[in-house]
Amino acid sequence: MKRKRKTVILLAVVGLFVTLILSMFLSMYIQMDRDLKNLTYYETDLSAIEDGIYRGAAETAMVKVAVEVEVIDHKITGINILKHDNGLGKKAEQITGKMIKMNTYDVDVVSGATSSSLVIKSAVSDALAHGKRRQ
Repeated sequence: MKRKRKTVILLAVVGLFVTLILSMFLSMYIQMDRDLKNLTYYETDLSAIEDGIYRGAAETAMVKVAVEVEVIDHKITGINILKHDNGLGKKAEQITGKMIKMNTYDVDVVSGATSSSLVIKSAVSDALAHGKRRQ
């Protein structure tokens, strides 16, 4: 009888623990989804951007990115990731090569690193928006 009671208590504790962990993951997923939908992407005309290096940043609850974007002759010639706090999204950093090649932040995300890719794109967009010539 005592053994049965201990088993029931153990199962209840394990069940409670699993429920708590699942609710935390669900909460984090919902927050991340909300944050990704609220990222800002600026329409930028590179022909209006003067040569220079511009800083930009973007973040969600789980991914934080800061970049420097170099523009020469209205072309993106370099992207330096100054900060990239991420979970498993390190491979998203290869997206910068696509951006330089295509001369835009608006490129396809890196498969398996979607969240980090989107935050990097938003940070580069932010940097380019700061490079706009004042009129």
